[in-house]
Amino acid sequence: MTVADSTNVAYIMKRRYSDAQSTEVARREHPTFYEIMETGSFDGSDFAYATTTGNPQGISSLFPNAQTNSDTMKGEQFLAVPKTKYGVCQLDGVSMMKARGNKGSFYDFVTRHIDGTLDEMGANLAFDLFRNGVGLRGRRASAAANIITLTNLRDVENFRRGMTVIASPNIDGSSPRAGNTKVLRLNRAAKQITLVSAAAITGFVDNDYLFRDGDPSNCIEGMGVATPLVAPTLGQLFRNVERTNDTEALAGSRIDDVSRYPEEILGDLAVEISIIGKKVSRGVVYPTVFQSMVKRLGAKVQYTSPGGAADIGFESIMIHTAGGALRIVSDPDQDPTLVRVWRPDAHQIKHIDELVHVIKDDKNQSLRLGTADGIELRFRSVSNYLQPDQASHGVGTFAP
Repeated sequence: MTVADSTNVAYIMKRRYSDAQSTEVARREHPTFYEIMETGSFDGSDFAYATTTGNPQGISSLFPNAQTNSDTMKGEQFLAVPKTKYGVCQLDGVSMMKARGNKGSFYDFVTRHIDGTLDEMGANLAFDLFRNGVGLRGRRASAAANIITLTNLRDVENFRRGMTVIASPNIDGSSPRAGNTKVLRLNRAAKQITLVSAAAITGFVDNDYLFRDGDPSNCIEGMGVATPLVAPTLGQLFRNVERTNDTEALAGSRIDDVSRYPEEILGDLAVEISIIGKKVSRGVVYPTVFQSMVKRLGAKVQYTSPGGAADIGFESIMIHTAGGALRIVSDPDQDPTLVRVWRPDAHQIKHIDELVHVIKDDKNQSLRLGTADGIELRFRSVSNYLQPDQASHGVGTFAP
């Protein structure tokens, strides 16, 4: 009898899971993550990129004054470090043997598990893309035994059954409580998640913040910190840069106004950004916000294909502003309380190898489990989010 090992799945890996194909699977169903430009060559311990914020200032109506008052071009150099995300898929040996009698069943068994791992890895990267690098998933409002009620309804969507979570009294995940537990079930309507054992987290109390185990401050530094809703303050450096030197040029534009509709905020952001000499053409809102906008505006929903190997598309509408036309996309990874705008070529994800790749540093695409009958496949992403042109980004709140 042949034992089900890495040899049995080799043909599947070769046919389906090149690094490029792994990235394709991971990015499906996440509009912004799918569309964002990606570039390689993130080698070394960090990567420096420059932003110009001002032209030379040797200008005057009088030549001697222009010569005397000449000043150099202004700009800043940001220093980004790569962030690592892993995906691990374990396949039970006996289950593979049972499925092996039918080649199609075996193929389906393996690909469903690997695709599921890549889907979840992509969902995590897409989630991180909109946030600030700390990995916050939700906050505990109250608890009844293992049933945890969260402060926000939509935060339930940030958890998955089987996800291992930790808690911290701090919003950045620092000084975490000892212990962890898994998510047993979700109740979206009631804003609740049920944990296997809330008592496994020592000192877990109301108002604690929840994170996926291992995530705090280890996620990519996404739009939540590159273009924060709250403007940076003096001394609050980001990637070694003092952004208060020119806040809108180095940290984007913002409108915090919960009295107006999202389409108004989006339009005003586009105008504000155009006033400083930049243009935005893309906007993103949460799906329920998108649906409300469609009803109010009577807008025609377009089904836009972003390209790539997958036969998928994303819903969008067009709104016209004094700052130019905006294509607004419905994106479930967006923070439900915010709107964002940008110019597509003004940001990117920089990575090493493919954005998501099979770990095969030893030339093996899978390995036997050391303490169980089965095999393990590993995936990795080493990347970070960059905004070479921060001025072409904006963020805002709106009437709930």
